[in-house]
Amino acid sequence: MTLSLAEVRPIEQDAATRDARHHSAGAWREVSDWLSFLELEDKSPRTLDDYERTAAVLLREYPEKCLADLTDADLGRVLLTFPPGSRRTRRAHLSSLFKWAYLVERIDKNPMERVPRQRRPEQKIVKVFSDADIEMLTGLPSPDGTLFQILFDAGIRKGEARRLQVKHVNLERRTLSVFGGKGDKDRVVPFGPVLAQRIADSIIIEGLDRDDYFWWCKVGNQIMHDREIGECSFHAWYGKCIALAGVTYRKPHTTRHTFATRWLRRGGGYVTLSKAMGHASIQTTVDEYGHLDVSDIAADLLVVEGVGG
Repeated sequence: MTLSLAEVRPIEQDAATRDARHHSAGAWREVSDWLSFLELEDKSPRTLDDYERTAAVLLREYPEKCLADLTDADLGRVLLTFPPGSRRTRRAHLSSLFKWAYLVERIDKNPMERVPRQRRPEQKIVKVFSDADIEMLTGLPSPDGTLFQILFDAGIRKGEARRLQVKHVNLERRTLSVFGGKGDKDRVVPFGPVLAQRIADSIIIEGLDRDDYFWWCKVGNQIMHDREIGECSFHAWYGKCIALAGVTYRKPHTTRHTFATRWLRRGGGYVTLSKAMGHASIQTTVDEYGHLDVSDIAADLLVVEGVGG
């Protein structure tokens, strides 16, 4: 007997997909095959979970229908159940499902082609740390100042920072390897001589071994370099450093925005920035950082008017 992909593919249920009513819907077998298709395309577990969440809403709304029975009106009604800010993303999920269904001849026509598209949200100015803020934070005593230097000079996410070990840094090549980033992707991030020297000094001062973490775990008064810091402890460390430096609090992800903004202001390109940040595509980078704030406009205005030239 030949098993279908729906029977072969294990379905992992977490808190978000524990409500399994959609598994008994008429279109579940087709949706399961679509998820298997995406898995074969090396989509990450997190991406697959997001796609299933969207499809689950559709299947729970129309449990008796197969994909071929669903109309553009049905899909439009489902999209209206989502908050306006998420409809564009949810539409993309459903579009992927019906594009696949048309490709593998599960449906004769694609109803998503008649579902209105949502406008791209207006781009907002990305808030970043000022040069003075950066100086105060990177000037904190070891190891805190060095850790902020890593955040500002490598642009890694907080989860990537928590998992960063000494063996992931190549001081000779001045590169930092990120493993299991967003989308379960790995990447290599280059950094400059200043950060290289600070990391080298910190390894010696803190007595770190190859398998030790830069953001380590502390249990009571006992420091455990070979265990990564927990998420709550990371936020507590971050908030403490912000207070000690006397700068305005901004979320940890702001260090990543600061890295990207400084990269572009110093003449770096979107292609290389996209690779350094581990974005899925350069369009993601452009969408997020293709902005100008007041200081950028003022600087360009001086160049245009020939001031300081």
